[in-house]
Amino acid sequence: MLFQQTYSKPSQISHASGKTVVSFSPDLGRDPTYFQGKIADPIRYRDAMCALRDVVVSDLTYKPKDHSAYQAWVEEQYILDIADQVAQYKELSERLKTVHSRLRELQMLRDRRNGDFNKAKRRYFDYLYTYDRAGWFVLDPVITVAPDQVFFEAFSQDESSYGRLAVREDVFSDVKEFQYGTTNIDFSDALYGELLRMRTYRPTEFQIDPAGFEVATEGREVYKEQKIDVPDSWIRGFLQVQSAMSLPTVSFDVKPIDIYNLCTFLRRHRERHSPRSLRYVLTPGEPVKLIIEPWNEKLIFSESVYTGDATREIRTWGRRRLFLLERLLPLSRRITIHLLGTGMPSFYIADLGSFSFTLGLSGWTRNDWAQAGNFDLMIGGGKADPRQSALVFAQLKLHKTLSSSELAARTQLSPDTVQAALRQLCSAGRVMYDLEEGKYRLRELTRDPLPMEQLQYANPREEEAAKLLSKEKITLQSIVENADEYELKGEVRSYKPVVRVDKDGRIKDASCSCYFYKQNRLMQGPCAHMLSLILTHRK
Repeated sequence: MLFQQTYSKPSQISHASGKTVVSFSPDLGRDPTYFQGKIADPIRYRDAMCALRDVVVSDLTYKPKDHSAYQAWVEEQYILDIADQVAQYKELSERLKTVHSRLRELQMLRDRRNGDFNKAKRRYFDYLYTYDRAGWFVLDPVITVAPDQVFFEAFSQDESSYGRLAVREDVFSDVKEFQYGTTNIDFSDALYGELLRMRTYRPTEFQIDPAGFEVATEGREVYKEQKIDVPDSWIRGFLQVQSAMSLPTVSFDVKPIDIYNLCTFLRRHRERHSPRSLRYVLTPGEPVKLIIEPWNEKLIFSESVYTGDATREIRTWGRRRLFLLERLLPLSRRITIHLLGTGMPSFYIADLGSFSFTLGLSGWTRNDWAQAGNFDLMIGGGKADPRQSALVFAQLKLHKTLSSSELAARTQLSPDTVQAALRQLCSAGRVMYDLEEGKYRLRELTRDPLPMEQLQYANPREEEAAKLLSKEKITLQSIVENADEYELKGEVRSYKPVVRVDKDGRIKDASCSCYFYKQNRLMQGPCAHMLSLILTHRK
């Protein structure tokens, strides 16, 4: 998908006249979005922005070592050994050594002649990293100005980590002008160096510069215009994050020192073999217990009592991504952990007072948000026609932030219909779910609406479920209703799916006799047989 970004000038931080001015340059191609005000706590803002930058540059994918130099040395020694072993053929040995010596001379001559070229190539990539990050990162961070907060969102390079920094309205004073909306911001690597220079003794002004839109209006030359061919995985990843956050989670609070102790242990120990998971042992009324595998090191969070109603044991992987929170731990009041289940995504929300930082982690490092987790299939999937979706969007456009129940009351639509409309809007990138507040927010991810016809089926399994429904290959055998959920049992062809669904239509648990479920459980979302059973019940 092709994106075009236009900036009137680079984002910059200036330190002059005893004050600091943080000025972000917005994308001129989007609806005007701007903000100007003073920041009351520049140190927390500085460290939180640096943590967001750490998420952007994070890449924990496995990179094999370059053994080419070693292989060249082995080849050289092999040639010499051959020459020694055929010493009886003296003439051949001398010729081999002469040729080898000449080859080394030619290689040294080639390196000298290519020296300037290699230096120029290195300078070019250094320049590209500093001034044209589109060659290194997929897309600039997204910033949204809302009535109650300004928040930034970004993805890591390996697309397995999601970061969201929310700056609440009470941090700002002397707000001069603002315009609600969402835009991309120019965030160069040079800006990071200036962020580190922010201090408390200098008043700090924050602005998403409105002057840039004047440049666009008057037709003056812009600073940078770039077209980025963004892979579908980047867009898909953002949409999957929203779907995962809206699912039911197991939640509890821990102290920052607990996460610090975990990170310290991981830095001091390097695992050599599997398993490499964190095992959360949750018992109602008892402190949260964490077991670090493979050492089976036990950490007990004595001040964090689990208040759930059932004993649980949940394992997560990709734990070294938690190092992204280290910078924020001294400033945090508490860390709220949301777990979806074993091998499923997890969310860590750092409470920084008037700031909050959300770190979303996929099931494991190699399982990025876009490729293997299809959590949009697990949320409510009723039907909403275009008029109903437009009605829900209009209310969010007006109020910016609402819960699903508030939307149902304002639109006079059923909760199932509202959930379906919200699902469609999230899939189109026009709405996001705020896990911390438990509400939906207006956040248009792209300048132009995403092609809805391409999003009719979010996943091939959803399309397969629709085909099974149309061919009437499904038998709904029983429906067992409880206080806050119901259980469906059925037969789809020769498979026997069982699905537990809450009152909002979200899958709480499920099983099936098919190969897909036996191989993946729910780590990659529900199978087509589970989805077809739910569709039959709704029909």
